[in-house]
Amino acid sequence: MQRLRSIRTVSVVTLVVAGVIAAVAIIAGPAFAASKPPIVKKYIRYGDGRKQQTIGYNKRHYRQATYKLKPRAIVLHHTAGADWRSAWNTFNSNAAYGGEKPGVSAQFIIHKNGTIYQCMPLSYRARHCVGMNWKSIGIEFVQEPRAGKGGRWMDRQILKRPKQIRAGLRLVRWLKARYGIKNADIVGHATANRSRFFRDYTGIKNAAGDWYAPEVRVFRSRL
Repeated sequence: MQRLRSIRTVSVVTLVVAGVIAAVAIIAGPAFAASKPPIVKKYIRYGDGRKQQTIGYNKRHYRQATYKLKPRAIVLHHTAGADWRSAWNTFNSNAAYGGEKPGVSAQFIIHKNGTIYQCMPLSYRARHCVGMNWKSIGIEFVQEPRAGKGGRWMDRQILKRPKQIRAGLRLVRWLKARYGIKNADIVGHATANRSRFFRDYTGIKNAAGDWYAPEVRVFRSRL
């Protein structure tokens, strides 16, 4: 009899705990299921000078005098280099691009082995995609080109690389949950001109060859 009571008590406690967990999951929504992946912080230089350059860039392109970011979208890229360090060094150098500063950068680089490197705080704007820098987080996947192979081939290599793509999906799930980003607002550099957040008051548009619509659809479907 004592054993039966103990079993019943354990069963009741188990049910209560399960109910609490379920209630928390419902209240927390997607954030409960989307845990933060392991991230290596490797920040580029982003001092007062770069902040002022970013403010100037945003005045010209978005009519906003700020370097601060409130993300509502994610833009997928590939590095066109075989190692994360080359992309990071380019971001860190702050070299002028198209006659303008700040130089190009992104918030994240994902290496082929699945290591996620965070290059800057998520509250800072990066210059990674024309018309989208004011509202988006940029994610660079390491992938080098090959002679005779275009951007779509490069992105398919990323989609077929288990550790790298799993890390990318996990990162995007977490960012989606944290900022309330919709699947439709996960775009490729090559599809960004059609985003509802695309804006550039200088009249320029993207002519990038990475992450076209078919590959973006595959990425979204795996989320």
